[in-house]
Amino acid sequence: MTHPTCLVLLNPGAEEIETMAVADILVRAGVSVTIAATAGGAIRGSRELPLAADTTLPEVADDPFDCIYLPGGMGSADHACNDLAVQNIIAKQLAGSGILAIICASPKALLPKGLGKGRTVTCYPALRDLVEPEVGKWLDQPVVWDGNLVTSQGPGTAMELGFHLAARLCGVEVAQQVAKDMLLTWAPA
Repeated sequence: MTHPTCLVLLNPGAEEIETMAVADILVRAGVSVTIAATAGGAIRGSRELPLAADTTLPEVADDPFDCIYLPGGMGSADHACNDLAVQNIIAKQLAGSGILAIICASPKALLPKGLGKGRTVTCYPALRDLVEPEVGKWLDQPVVWDGNLVTSQGPGTAMELGFHLAARLCGVEVAQQVAKDMLLTWAPA
């Protein structure tokens, strides 16, 4: 049996909870998760905690993934907006059938290439005024699906996003079992 795959784009300044909570839930669900550094050197998160990668983005940029996940954090979001390789991989994922998951400040990475046009999204509420004019619709909800794009609001919604992704990639029952094993109750909204 082939496991679903997810690429986590690890940018400098990535929000630690968002990065690891989603990756952890997906691994528990049976997803093969690859964490790829988008920049050279040691990666530090938004709170200066060290974050480790399995590989680098150039090593896996041409590989197909069922899901690509871009954690938030202002540093991560700014890096994603200015890194051509990150811009290209998120555009390619959106144009295909795989899921693109983005959280917190990182939905602003949709803006440089106009990838949010006509899309319904959410993001960290403090960035609403920046993101809303560049997308179809902004919703104040923890997790928002629009086709193969899913966005979420921040550290407090990261686990909810993780369960949504687990459900989409592995089935609702699997996501609910992972939640139960973590002493949580989760049901799709």
